[in-house]
Amino acid sequence: MRRLLLLLVALLSGAILMALEMVGIRVLAPHFGQSIYEWGSLIGVFLAALSIGYYLGGRLADRRPSPAILAVFLLGAGAFVLALGLPGERGADAHGIAWVLCNALAESDLGPRTAPLLACAILFFVPALLMAVTSPFVIRLTVRRIDQVGQTAGVVFAVSTIGSIAGTLGTAFYLLTAWGTRGVIVRLGVLLIISAGVALAAWCPGRAAAAAVALMALCTVASPGHAAERTLLERDSPYHRLFVTEDGTYRWLRADNIWHTQMSLKDPHGRGLPYSDYVDIAFLINPDIKSVLVIGLGGGTIPKRFVRDYPQVKVDAVEIDPDVIKIAARYFDVHPGPRLTIHESDGRRFLRNSKQNWDLIVLDAYYADTVPFFLTTREFFKLVRDHLTPNGMLVNNVLGNVTGQNSKFFRSVYRTMAEVFPQVHAFVVKESGPGFLNIETFGLNSSRPITLAMLRARAAEMGGKVIKDPRISQRLDGYVGQKVRTDDVPTLTDDHAPVDWLIHLW
Repeated sequence: MRRLLLLLVALLSGAILMALEMVGIRVLAPHFGQSIYEWGSLIGVFLAALSIGYYLGGRLADRRPSPAILAVFLLGAGAFVLALGLPGERGADAHGIAWVLCNALAESDLGPRTAPLLACAILFFVPALLMAVTSPFVIRLTVRRIDQVGQTAGVVFAVSTIGSIAGTLGTAFYLLTAWGTRGVIVRLGVLLIISAGVALAAWCPGRAAAAAVALMALCTVASPGHAAERTLLERDSPYHRLFVTEDGTYRWLRADNIWHTQMSLKDPHGRGLPYSDYVDIAFLINPDIKSVLVIGLGGGTIPKRFVRDYPQVKVDAVEIDPDVIKIAARYFDVHPGPRLTIHESDGRRFLRNSKQNWDLIVLDAYYADTVPFFLTTREFFKLVRDHLTPNGMLVNNVLGNVTGQNSKFFRSVYRTMAEVFPQVHAFVVKESGPGFLNIETFGLNSSRPITLAMLRARAAEMGGKVIKDPRISQRLDGYVGQKVRTDDVPTLTDDHAPVDWLIHLW
């Protein structure tokens, strides 16, 4: 019985450790982004904690081989993790201590590498180190003969690794969706405390039944093909594998398996993928737009065309990937100028640090199959609204469907935006597809009513003149109206944004 209980501790410790590492990126991303720097910081801190924990655990296990000592370490780890999930502030959008700490570091001037690394060290080094002593202790306590040390170590590491697999997949595929970030952290802390109870049961077998009962109570865009294209560039950036291709008529930018930009070689500053044309609807809603922020540069279709077509407009473009900025300049003729400023930054971090307001903010940073969840949340949209002029608006390029299959992500984003903005209007890009649609979703800072009839009247007056798109009236045919069902989808928050679960494009 004692050996089985100790192996159960090894299983649980492995599962909790990897679950904590998986949830760690959700803690970091709203504040620092989700780049290779955040993942590198997270993995590096965990590996450092494990190496030190294994060493210290091995020495201590030889000197004092007692399950009670192991229980103390697990209890300490559980208390630490549990504390991370405790409320760190009050109010409807209350967050845990981990969120508050990361937010404070994000507002400091430590840089994109130091800040997330320091956050990881403060939040995860201690619990990971305390959990790391588990394997040396379990090996020392379960080995029966000197000639079985290798076999015992193999069994313990195999069991621990099985737990790690379960913790990784369970957290990624289910737990974050079901419980949210704080919910997972708190439950991991509780499970660690229960693991300490199981270790005590191994020290005092009479308590094994109670530990088992407690444990059971807790656990009660498909890409378009271009056959004739040739590759001009293939490069790994800190965020994606980037490709630039062309076929003699068009040039494309692709990140991983998603096509971002289509540029006509005859008209480099002209129209690109169809969804970008629908952003012009913003000028029907507010003809006096003079300042624009574009989050997500890509090949620069929207910034270039705005500079060309709207001489009164100044554009700021924010791009997190430095390689994309270089590629946009070299292959897509995107260059800073008097009316175009390019910033290398995470979009959310840029807004947090900026004191400027814009008439129009364009969010073009969602992917077909992966979406930065921290750019979908109520907290993010509040930040956006804080940087809009009184008649300003957000245009959010969302992928999905309005109803039926593959619609939950769009409807969740729509619901979340509607909780922040006085008005939300959506237009389906009918040229997009197949299988999913671009849906341009407008969040208005003003409560002054906007009707489809009003937009059609302005389109008839401004189309082909102020607005250079001769088809602007036809773009309005995709108007979704106000009958988007949202009662069966969640509001997205920094704590609970199950976007990976909501996106089912294929």
